[in-house]
Amino acid sequence: MSNPAVDHAYFADPSAHVFGDRLYVYVSYDQPDTNTHDSMVSYHCLSTADLKHWVDHGQILHLDEVSWAISQMWAIDANYFRGRYYLTYCAIDRETSFFKTGLAVSDRPEGPFKDLGKIANVEWGQDPGFFIDEDIPYLVWGGRGEIFIAELEDDLLSVKSETITNLSNDLGGYEGPFLHRYKDRYYLTFPALDQERWPQRMCYGIADHPLGPYKNQGVFIPEYPGNSGTIHGSCVEFKGQWYALYHSAWVSNRPTSRSLMIDRLEYDQDGRILPITPSSQGAIPEANTVEIQLDAAAGKLWETRVESSVPGSTGHGCVVGFSQQERGFSVKADFGREQVWELWVRYQNSGPDFHGRVLLGNHLFYDGNQNQSYDQYVKRGTVFPNTSGWQEILIGTTAIAPGSHQIRFSASLNAEVFHSEFLVDMVILKPQNK
Repeated sequence: MSNPAVDHAYFADPSAHVFGDRLYVYVSYDQPDTNTHDSMVSYHCLSTADLKHWVDHGQILHLDEVSWAISQMWAIDANYFRGRYYLTYCAIDRETSFFKTGLAVSDRPEGPFKDLGKIANVEWGQDPGFFIDEDIPYLVWGGRGEIFIAELEDDLLSVKSETITNLSNDLGGYEGPFLHRYKDRYYLTFPALDQERWPQRMCYGIADHPLGPYKNQGVFIPEYPGNSGTIHGSCVEFKGQWYALYHSAWVSNRPTSRSLMIDRLEYDQDGRILPITPSSQGAIPEANTVEIQLDAAAGKLWETRVESSVPGSTGHGCVVGFSQQERGFSVKADFGREQVWELWVRYQNSGPDFHGRVLLGNHLFYDGNQNQSYDQYVKRGTVFPNTSGWQEILIGTTAIAPGSHQIRFSASLNAEVFHSEFLVDMVILKPQNK
């Protein structure tokens, strides 16, 4: 089945965009087994070329990397604007205790993103959507029970105050807006309640201009079994077919640990969105697979460095400089339920065998036992043979518990020869028997 689209971790508030030949979905991350949305502290990017084979690119922005924010990293959006990729997100501001909208930037669609600060002139900036039309950037957001939209300045760091428009008088929505264009009209999708009764339903309005006015068209995803209370999402055209993305509680049965859903979206001849009934078949009937691909060069470096011009590297470059024991890098992966995973490393080694250590959480992958000679002890871990190019090597297999886990890669020995001859590009996790 294709719903949920991925189920190894809890992802909500999907914002979908097509860059090149891939679909990228920017999601907020729900902690496993939490009972509150207040525990949300990071964002992820997922991507696919066919809706069957998915990649989780890992954390793209974390609360610890945002100096002005204190908690509650809720719904997000992203878009490509004048040569770079920008992420609009929200969090509680340290100074005011209000929701504020932040802006982050990356040179790659999968991130990670670097915070640029708060977007000015947005008083209560919850659930921001970032829409580009005819090279004009717009921000749409929820603010204390209302939905607003405005043009952004070209630097994206403030909205034009004179363009701020309250859309709630026409629509009745109050959070989670997403804007897309179909033919020559603009569609604002948003969650709303029926007579103040939960759960939310997905609704939409249509306008002839991004700033409105919008005419309310009602509900297109009604209440359904396994809903998560909230139903934030987005709409996107990918390879000739439109899709609706949203979240549910189908995996966790908890409204605070949500899962990504995708269904086909159809319009009638008048441009109205046809009602969607969530199903396990979802957008495609085939089973989905997922890999977690963590860019070594985007991780935390431990006395190593990044080389960005190495042919064949797949991410931001590769990590080099494993010249002394414990020098290396670390990346993080998130999991929603216990599952057995294979851990692989993509590397290149033009020198002699390299002895490296891979530590996943508290688990060290190695052969043998701890009661060894000193030479055996320092060489424990994984041997990386000489290669003629880039190669993936299986480090080991282990069950991984729910939560966020650090993966640390480091050298086992002091050996200056490995300073330039051994390179690591990617850490990859593949679910066993998938």
